[in-house]
Amino acid sequence: MISNISTPAVPSASELLEFDTLGEDHFRARHNLDNLAGMTFGGQALGQALAAATRTVADWHCHSLSGLFIRRGIIAEPIDYRVERLSDSRKFATRRVSAEQRGRTIFEMLCSFHEGEEGVRHEFTDMGNPPPPESLQNLQAFSEANRHRLPGVVVDILAKPYLFELRLLEPDLYFDNPTEAKRDFWFRTPSAQGIKDERSHHALLALMSDYWLPGTVAVPHGREIGMRLLASLNHTLRIHAPVKVDEWLLYRTDSHWANNGRGLVEGKIFTQAGQLVASVSQEAVLR
Repeated sequence: MISNISTPAVPSASELLEFDTLGEDHFRARHNLDNLAGMTFGGQALGQALAAATRTVADWHCHSLSGLFIRRGIIAEPIDYRVERLSDSRKFATRRVSAEQRGRTIFEMLCSFHEGEEGVRHEFTDMGNPPPPESLQNLQAFSEANRHRLPGVVVDILAKPYLFELRLLEPDLYFDNPTEAKRDFWFRTPSAQGIKDERSHHALLALMSDYWLPGTVAVPHGREIGMRLLASLNHTLRIHAPVKVDEWLLYRTDSHWANNGRGLVEGKIFTQAGQLVASVSQEAVLR
């Protein structure tokens, strides 16, 4: 019998990384994060699964993870994370994590940790010259200023409190019919400010990296075909550098392909100083 979970409307960053230890490499999350559509936010499983796996690795940092969303998560019930230690070599450690509710797997993830070592270096990418986040509206101000242009249900959703603070670079794309599927925004998690552990910030980066990606695929299509479902199918994150998620990060996302009810979206995450800290790829379902 699984007891119900007591979750505040919007848990803090540190609360989302709290676990009860139920056995060897078996952890139960204490809080869930609502995706405002009646189920747990998919990024929650990414972040919590990585945090659980991190507890089984000495002090190395995760450099890559790949997750598969299998079933929707129930907000009112806790999620159990079971970690399997696949390998521990001289420089790398590999883990498999299963997230379960009611005895059924809802999410699976493979992740790899690296001790870190000297090697060749290059970074052939550019964040461009985006406007600073302080010059842009947050979601709540955006929804209030455009309530006459937005469906009522969207206004209600955007007006709710969020774990993240998010500011769109080109808010008018929300109303236009662009020929490109792209969406760029600044985002951060203010409640992570007191978290010192770098690996916890990586877990929170994994959680944040799932935000708004399916919507990028829908940018040129959503209004004309009346989409009823946008959901993540699978997600790959590669972490390139330490990061502080309470500070502003730029997320540049674009989609080059959609067909057969699915779409692919890719993203790059930069610091305000222009350093590339993560690369993302996700396949989503669109109906």
